[in-house]
Amino acid sequence: MKKQQIEDRKIFVLEDFIPGLVYKLNNHLAPIIGYGQLLLPKGGDRESKRYVEKIIDEAQQASEMIKELVNFVKRRRPKKEFVDLNHLIETVLEKKTPILNLKNIEVVKELSASIPRTLIDVRQIEQALINLIANAEEAILEFHGIGKIEIKTRVVEGQIEIVIKDDGPGISKKNLPRIFDPFFTTKAKGTGLGLTVSYDIIAEHGGVLRVESEWGKGTFFIITLPIIEVQDGKQNEVRIEKSLKGTKGLVIDDEPSFLDSVLKYLRLEGSEVVPAVDAKTALNIIESKDFDFVICDIKMPGISGPDFYRIIREKRLFLCDRIIFMTGDLLSDTTRAFLDSVTNPNIEKPFNLDELKEIIVKMLEKNR
Repeated sequence: MKKQQIEDRKIFVLEDFIPGLVYKLNNHLAPIIGYGQLLLPKGGDRESKRYVEKIIDEAQQASEMIKELVNFVKRRRPKKEFVDLNHLIETVLEKKTPILNLKNIEVVKELSASIPRTLIDVRQIEQALINLIANAEEAILEFHGIGKIEIKTRVVEGQIEIVIKDDGPGISKKNLPRIFDPFFTTKAKGTGLGLTVSYDIIAEHGGVLRVESEWGKGTFFIITLPIIEVQDGKQNEVRIEKSLKGTKGLVIDDEPSFLDSVLKYLRLEGSEVVPAVDAKTALNIIESKDFDFVICDIKMPGISGPDFYRIIREKRLFLCDRIIFMTGDLLSDTTRAFLDSVTNPNIEKPFNLDELKEIIVKMLEKNR
């Protein structure tokens, strides 16, 4: 009984410790990815550029592993919007293809023009796609180090079908029934949660994720999603601009390295951005300046992101809809409850800086 009590105590301590650990890891990974992205266009010799790409890739893989764990522990309800799935796939491939090509993996896409828009949570479906592509990548690299990933979309029997095929080793008959089980993996790296999380995401969307594979003949992952039509016949088109020239922004974060990397990026994109290391400073700045957008961290000493939002709602109501929240505190019930209670866009640390720009542009278009 004493031994069991000790084990129970360890689990209790871990449950209390893990959210803080995730938060700290995300806050360290965010500036690594940010500075890496800023350094990449600077040029230099080919080898140096390759090293920077590897740094970004490894940091992003660490980030994905953390997100897999978080998504498994804290499954959030989908926040759905009408989306062009082909466009979403193109966006994912824009990020992944250059890295895959460097690893001698060819990416072939065959996206049907007849795919209608449907109702999905963009972030969740993107995560599922990234997980499946990463699984294909690892299989190819461990098998023969060179290969091909094919991604196709089509409409089949009134449903959208996304097929991700790789020419890796395939899955043995023994392992096939366990492929979606939590923590099951045959890979040297990974948590064994990527496919489980993807399966659950697709199921939450009323769809099905299935696998077809034979040892030595590659693997097919097939996603089937229902077509949900727009009720009023209107579909909001989002125009993504190439820069943020002429915009004025305020960025609030208590992590100096991360704050610096975001500021540098947004300034390169043409935005006039002002930093604030805490919400109190930000509130003083807002008294004398107007902003097109405000990017605010959730967890900060003193006045938190949610407290800042409540103060803005009382004092500068028009600015409420211009706030974008960011957080590395992914396992906090309080953080999740707040984000679910507001309609403001949010982004999870660490993130690709281009994703942040896309969110800003969407918000500017919406508030125009």
